[in-house]
Amino acid sequence: MYSRLAIDYGAATVRAVVVTRGDTTPLLLEGADEMSTAVHVSSAGIEPGAAAWRRAASDPDGFVYSPLRVKTDIISVAGVEVEVVELVAATLRQVAAAAELAVGEPVHDVRLVVPAHWGPRRQTWLRHAARSAGLTARLVDVPVAALSEAVSSAVGAEARPVLVLDVGAGCEVSVVQPGADRGQVVSTRDDSNAGGDGLDAALWQVLTGGDLGALPAERRWPQVANVRAARHGLSEQFTVLMPMPDGQPPMVVNSALVSEAVRPVFERVADLAVRAMGNADLTVEQIGSVYLIGGAAVTPGAAEMVAARLGAAVQVVDHPAVAAVRGAADAPGDPRSDRARLRVPPFRRLVNLGLPGVMSLALYAHFVLAASFNNGTPDWPGPGFYVLASWGELAVAAILAMLTSLQVATLFAGLLEQRAPTGGHGSRISGGITAATTAGLVYAAMGAVTAAVLFNYPIGALLRWALLPILPIAAAAGAVAVLAWRGGEPTRGWDNFLAFPASATLTASVGIASVSMWSHGRLPWW
Repeated sequence: MYSRLAIDYGAATVRAVVVTRGDTTPLLLEGADEMSTAVHVSSAGIEPGAAAWRRAASDPDGFVYSPLRVKTDIISVAGVEVEVVELVAATLRQVAAAAELAVGEPVHDVRLVVPAHWGPRRQTWLRHAARSAGLTARLVDVPVAALSEAVSSAVGAEARPVLVLDVGAGCEVSVVQPGADRGQVVSTRDDSNAGGDGLDAALWQVLTGGDLGALPAERRWPQVANVRAARHGLSEQFTVLMPMPDGQPPMVVNSALVSEAVRPVFERVADLAVRAMGNADLTVEQIGSVYLIGGAAVTPGAAEMVAARLGAAVQVVDHPAVAAVRGAADAPGDPRSDRARLRVPPFRRLVNLGLPGVMSLALYAHFVLAASFNNGTPDWPGPGFYVLASWGELAVAAILAMLTSLQVATLFAGLLEQRAPTGGHGSRISGGITAATTAGLVYAAMGAVTAAVLFNYPIGALLRWALLPILPIAAAAGAVAVLAWRGGEPTRGWDNFLAFPASATLTASVGIASVSMWSHGRLPWW
């Protein structure tokens, strides 16, 4: 059964959905549709999620609230040195296990949504964390993923840019230009204090007059959990009771109080949106739509507060907390999502794909048929028997055969996925390149051996002509296969990266054929 898993690993929580038989279902994590990304580190190991929060009060020194916001590669927690990648991987392992339990088998098509402002280094870092958890994932930008379902249907007919406000634990505002490939991020700005963490701090300030971050660790983390629970509860109720520290009676918190407390934070979101539009040389009048997504989007009055400051209507999408992860899971219009599947290439691609193969066969046939034998024949060699042939044609034919194989590497990858889906996109491409390289080497060797038999000539001599020219290509292909396995991907995709220009194929083929015909006396030297 073919299944997909999409994961939104954020600064505060992780959410995931699975797609089986076309149905998209939220993945239950610790009995809920979201799980904390906090972890607790001790000599006994790493405990993620709810277990980490339970340990936070009794052993706050081992508590890491947000591994995603740790700025170093290695962190010392409670006297234990641990790589931050392992903190993230601990949570992702739990997600992978929950997905396998829900589907009944490991899920190999995995997508991870990432902030649009992340560069290659942070993306590679997250891929490494996913691989440590046993997942080979493709990354999808949050605002691009969010332009699906209700959002994509709304902007599909318009060409104007769209503003996506992602308010989770932090805030990222992106200007997205809709297009055939589900959109392109034009500009993005982020602020870690303009999201849920800022909302919690602002609400605590209004309720108590104190600084939430100034509380001792053993009191701060339980109270952060209480404030967050109260804020989320107000998205469904008008009034909630929030526990207070030091034996104080619970405090009544209502929606009106929260709206007033968090207004400065959402005004900060609007200011961030103005800066993002400014970076794209756009004004609010040039924006087609403004969408609010993320876990904090359900805060009472959020859209209205941003709209009042921004001067444009703001729409809260359906189920804003999972908009991005659902979009990444569906992703039917993203060409990268089906790149490794077997499909029939367009006619022009087929021509470019087959041209090196056709020219390789033609050169090999001319090499064999144009050979001349002296002092006998292959069947009846006399004293001093030797062969005159265009050995260069054999070398170029072997090179073109190798290039043909590499160009069909993506098709090999599709076959590998259908026959044995044991990995993600990168591992299949790596396997495809390895299979293509092997096929090219085997073809060249078989051609050399066949010619040696026909010519009654030493096999080693012809193998040198056929294999030595393509060994550097094979070595380079091996290096690319390793990069693909580690999650690397060219900007324009593997099809374009592995394509070989037809003009070079024709030039090399005509050139070596002309030299061969001249050497056999059938063509003037000029």
